[in-house]
Amino acid sequence: MEDRIGKTLTLLKGRLQELLRDSLVNLVLFGSRARGDYEESSDVDVAVIVRGLSRELKDRIYREVAAIELEHAQPISLLVFSEQEFNRLRERERRIAKDILEEGVAL
Repeated sequence: MEDRIGKTLTLLKGRLQELLRDSLVNLVLFGSRARGDYEESSDVDVAVIVRGLSRELKDRIYREVAAIELEHAQPISLLVFSEQEFNRLRERERRIAKDILEEGVAL
């Protein structure tokens, strides 16, 4: 993975761990960057799974990630799920949950 992307992901992980603390269930890189078949212009697909996710907390997560995108000029495609929501998607074998579980790389 490119050094620039690695730095962005390290910063993202640190800020979300600080913001979410014990509520952070999982932070996963998925998509082309995780598979290794990305192009230079590819965005970074990240899933955040949170215990006890409120609308306010979800908004704070999106604002934090938007700030990182601006700081690093790196598009991040963010998906934020409550733990229950992600488990329902997984149980129903939804494609997005399958992609995250099968090709994802935990950060």
